[in-house]
Amino acid sequence: MKHAAISLALALAMTGANAETNDGLRSELQPLQFLIGACWAGQFPDGARTDVHCYESVFEGMHLRDRHAVTGGATTYRGETVYSWSGDRQTIAYVYWNSYGGVSTGTATPDSGKIAFPDESYTGPNGATITISSSWENITADGYDSISVETGPDGTRKERKVRYRKLPFAGDPLDAL
Repeated sequence: MKHAAISLALALAMTGANAETNDGLRSELQPLQFLIGACWAGQFPDGARTDVHCYESVFEGMHLRDRHAVTGGATTYRGETVYSWSGDRQTIAYVYWNSYGGVSTGTATPDSGKIAFPDESYTGPNGATITISSSWENITADGYDSISVETGPDGTRKERKVRYRKLPFAGDPLDAL
């Protein structure tokens, strides 16, 4: 219950993304347009942790920036992703890095109302690599489901589904963490 109260307080305190964003994205990034200018919160299946993502257009819509924080654990975990159009691969590409020192790259493919993120290779600061495949489904103006499967170096698989909901907008909630 303590974590739920903290998560609710955090969600209420976290009321939006950077107000100085450009609302438009280049045409190739349009499938991600619904994210712009908002923060989205989802509770992990364990009920203890909450993940908040805030999205903004950067460089006049040439890229999309996603900053996120996961609260409810021993420490706050943070990450940042920049989505861009990869002209040489003709797809949406991204680079992700986090507060643990890990980095990954991947691609995003919009298809039939979903956005697929096929096998991304994440390398942690210790050099261990896991493969992550995910998709965003049931996308509406105020929510979406993120379904991910992580496969560890030993072949173990973990699946997680998180429902993200749009938070009220008024300031930058990630600055409060």
